[in-house]
Amino acid sequence: MTAGLRFGIAGLNRGSHFLRSLNSWDDTRLAAVCDPDFARTEQLRDELGDARVCESYEEMLECGIDAVIVATPIHLHAPQSAEALRRGIHVFSEVSAATSLEQCRALVAAARASSAKYMMGENCCYMKSFALVKSMADAGLFGEVYYAEAEYVHEVRPFPGAAKWRDRWLFGRRGATYITHPLGTVLNWLDDRVVSVNCVGTGPHIDPSRGNDDSSVMLCLTSRGALVKIRHDEMSPRPSTLNYAALQGTNGAYEALRHDDDTHRVCLDEPGTDPKHRKWRPLWDFEADYLPGYWQGASEDDVHGGSDGLTLRAFVDCVLNDTPSPIDVYRALDFTAPGLMSEVSIEQAGAQVAVPDFRLM
Repeated sequence: MTAGLRFGIAGLNRGSHFLRSLNSWDDTRLAAVCDPDFARTEQLRDELGDARVCESYEEMLECGIDAVIVATPIHLHAPQSAEALRRGIHVFSEVSAATSLEQCRALVAAARASSAKYMMGENCCYMKSFALVKSMADAGLFGEVYYAEAEYVHEVRPFPGAAKWRDRWLFGRRGATYITHPLGTVLNWLDDRVVSVNCVGTGPHIDPSRGNDDSSVMLCLTSRGALVKIRHDEMSPRPSTLNYAALQGTNGAYEALRHDDDTHRVCLDEPGTDPKHRKWRPLWDFEADYLPGYWQGASEDDVHGGSDGLTLRAFVDCVLNDTPSPIDVYRALDFTAPGLMSEVSIEQAGAQVAVPDFRLM
């Protein structure tokens, strides 16, 4: 049997996306899985190898694993992560980190008391284009970034066969509650956190029987005074713009592609430029100088453009090398809590609502 970090996976619908990485690396191995849908386990039998198939999450935690990938329905992420941390098991949690402030507090308490690592697997931070922009922002190419925006526009309203947990935790809530993909992306660029939010919505038009607005917009103020706009829409009938994001700084701007035939582009205020003749340049003009080292030789053909494997790899490296988690429990809640507070704001007609900093608990 191959030696290495012994992983368990809870939830094989999303969790199966990590099987290729775990099975291909020399320092990891899949030791156990659990999923209430045993038919899914059988479908993946060849990829699971000799991994133990457990009947419950608790059984899996007790079978000698070093780390767990929590890829279960969203309302289980925090309690299952906390349970693993209490047992000294490293946690790689799917997004979002939690579904309530109570869950946030319990997760922080478990992480503080544990010797194990916690990382939320926000894969958008590791997508090639967004990772390149992060490197450019860190190098100061955009100057002081004072505005950013991003969207999660993804038609996942209740279609036949859709996961039932979505009815309660996505379609049953108002506000921009599922926003770690867009918000995590821009907060990663800004190296900042949100201190207050205002959120307003369109109301329900597509399916008035649901509790959520068809589209909502959340405005965020950060601790350094930047303004962030997030659009959240899981109902409207249109192609997805999952990976649209943009920033504006004192020395330039970036805009991601909105459509398949679009391009990532950058405009920088370079010396000698006539303001009347500014032009966009392809983002990839900067790849050779600024693409992060972890992308060198990585493949974009893997899940989510290669970002899933790179996100998990960052977690494995922090565990094996005992280095800080790239998206630790506090950063995970920086990405998550503004969405939870947007639910409060939208119910108060868009009132400004403070976002707690869980470092101060």
